Amino acid sequence: MMKRILLSFGLLLMCSALWSQKTITPDVLTVVYATSDDGFLNVRERPSSKAKILDRLPLQFHGLGRGILLESGERWSKVRSNNNVDGWVYNKYLGYQTWYSGDGKPTLIAKWAYTPLYTDNYADEGPQFIPFGTVREGTIIADEYDADEVEGYYVLKTGHDYLFVKKEDVIVK
Repeated sequence: MMKRILLSFGLLLMCSALWSQKTITPDVLTVVYATSDDGFLNVRERPSSKAKILDRLPLQFHGLGRGILLESGERWSKVRSNNNVDGWVYNKYLGYQTWYSGDGKPTLIAKWAYTPLYTDNYADEGPQFIPFGTVREGTIIADEYDADEVEGYYVLKTGHDYLFVKKEDVIVK
C-alpha cells in the first residue's frame, strides 16, 4: 500500500514539474534556414554527422526561412523542412528568425493542434497563399505583425516575403 502511495505521489510531482516547465518556457514560432557557404544544411535522421540525410534546408528565400524549429539543442536542433521532413541540423550552419519580442503587445497564439501558416504564391495561377508549415496548439506565433494589410489574415513581415496566419486560427492575448 505504501509503495502504491509513493508511486502515485511521484507521478503527481513529475506531472506538476512538466506542467510548470510548459508554462515557464512557451514555444515560440522560429523559422530556420541554412547559413553555410554552399547554401544548404543537411537535415539528418539523428543528431550525428554520420546519420542518414533526409532532406536539405536551403538559404533564406526572399528574406524568409525555409523550415520551422521544433527543438533547440546545444549542438544540434530538430527542424521541420518545407518538405514536411522532420530531422536534425547542425547549429553551426543554422540561422533563425522570429516575430516575437515579448514586449507586451497583443500576442498571436496558435489555436489548433496543427495551426497552418501560409506564404505568398508567386505563380500567376492558383490560390494567393500556399502552405508554409504548421505549428502546434499554444505556440506563440508573433507580437510583431500587421493586422490590417490582408483581410482575414495576420501578416508577419520579412525583408521581401511574408508569412500569413488566418485570424480565425489564432488566439490574441
